[in-house]
Amino acid sequence: MNPIDKSLLWFFLLPASLYEKFGVNIAQLKAILSAKLTMDNRRTPAFGQTRRSNEKKEMNKATLGVMFAGLLMGLFLLYSFSIGIDMYTKLTVFMSMFIFMLCITLITDFTSVLIDVRDNFIILPKPITDATFVTSRLLHITIRTCILVIPLSLPTCIFSTFKEGPAIILPFFLMILMSTLLSIFLINAIYILILKITTPSKFQTIISYIQIAFTIFIFAGYQLMPRLMHNSVLAHTSLAGFPYIRFYPPFWFADSCLNLAKLDFGSIGNIVSLCLSLLFPVFSIWLVVRVFAPSFNRKLSMITAGTVEQSKAKEKSGKHKRMPLAEFIGNLLTKPGSEYMGFLFGWKMMGRSRDFKMKVYPSLGYVIVFIVLMLFDFPLKNALESSNNQALLPRFLVIIYLSCFVLITALTQLPYSDKFKASWIFNITPVEAPGKIICGSIKSVLVTFYIPIVLLILLLGSVLMGPGIIPNLLLGCSNVLAIGSVIGFISVRELPFSTMLSGSSKGGGFIKSMLTLGIPGIFGVAHWLISGYTWIVILFLAISIFITWLTLNEIKKLSWDAIAQRP
Repeated sequence: MNPIDKSLLWFFLLPASLYEKFGVNIAQLKAILSAKLTMDNRRTPAFGQTRRSNEKKEMNKATLGVMFAGLLMGLFLLYSFSIGIDMYTKLTVFMSMFIFMLCITLITDFTSVLIDVRDNFIILPKPITDATFVTSRLLHITIRTCILVIPLSLPTCIFSTFKEGPAIILPFFLMILMSTLLSIFLINAIYILILKITTPSKFQTIISYIQIAFTIFIFAGYQLMPRLMHNSVLAHTSLAGFPYIRFYPPFWFADSCLNLAKLDFGSIGNIVSLCLSLLFPVFSIWLVVRVFAPSFNRKLSMITAGTVEQSKAKEKSGKHKRMPLAEFIGNLLTKPGSEYMGFLFGWKMMGRSRDFKMKVYPSLGYVIVFIVLMLFDFPLKNALESSNNQALLPRFLVIIYLSCFVLITALTQLPYSDKFKASWIFNITPVEAPGKIICGSIKSVLVTFYIPIVLLILLLGSVLMGPGIIPNLLLGCSNVLAIGSVIGFISVRELPFSTMLSGSSKGGGFIKSMLTLGIPGIFGVAHWLISGYTWIVILFLAISIFITWLTLNEIKKLSWDAIAQRP
């Protein structure tokens, strides 16, 4: 354990005599918590799952990574102090952002802690009392929450101290504690709702999508927040004047924090806010323990069992279920045989592999954010009224060639899977040229991750700039497809989803990534130089399409000796 975990463990074991009165074995409690915190340090945080570490040694600093990420998010929350004309508004916005960030982060990063069912198989069979078991779970969750809450709230505490004086420190952390209890209540409500409307086997899949959405949200917030703060009406507004603000929980915490710091309770509204800020979170925790917890534990026990039952049900129903869209597109773009099967295999695995989605889907979200930023900086009204829309062409070219990042990410992740041992099926099939399988899977990547972007760009370009821009847009999209196919030919020399994840860590990866991302930039500059000559654009469009066709045909010719897996 690192010093932070040791310090928190020492602090929460101080009431040892009180624990013993409730039947807790202190030696067992310390051993369980030490083991749990040690394992947490070796676990990859959710915010780090979208990228692959270059280190093959086991992780032992996950706690420090979580605290550093929490500190960065805490600095991000300081944006709330640019809103409003008084501290009531600023702290209300901060408490709103704090509760939201805490809930999302606990769901994405601590789900494996909150829904850990391994204790039922490892700890419960041992001679341990129920009181020790329950206390260990509660203290473990409390310690993990503190590891995030402290750095998340520390920057705002320091900033508020400079503005309001040291008297605000204790009320601030008291309200942070209350808002944390309310967040735990909201998280349990979200878990119960998810388990209510879906099957336990899909629970972790939904959590994965929340993780992806959270990653995109952080990136979008970093890009959009400064622009919104510059133009926001709230910059000159006081929320205290709104008549229904007393029904908004974050306002309770902000109002009580400032009133406790000033010892000012001159109105009934202030007293009501203080009572609600102290009593409602405690009542919500009582609901969690007495009402939510039994239902949640029953649902939780179904996650492992439900997965098997659901897979059997899917296997039975899947005998007559087809994928008309995938099969239709596959029939259009591939030849019958191994290339067609490679297309379907890649299509299905990209939709099922959690690790693949965690690493690729955020890049798709980044491109969408950049499109929104382009429209934000160049409003639709101005574009439609402008007589010369050629000013938009550079923005579209930037978006088109930047979208190559999606293809590069998807193609580089295509060979890797945590279920790589199942790839033995490739080596027992009578396939003479495994390149056809690879070509089919690469085509599934191009269709899945780039064709929707092409359609969106063509639609926006036609609306904003007219049909005359279509040849330039087609050239840009065709160039990106050509770049993707060439990168696939060079870098994808393994069968799809057949290589161990750690095998992706290779020397010079950063330099290779920078060089790869620099290629679309070079193409983009060259495209801009010829964009005014339509006949040259059409000529290069034909050349680009021919390069894509030629490269994909070369991929089909890859033999067993040219790839990593051999029969």
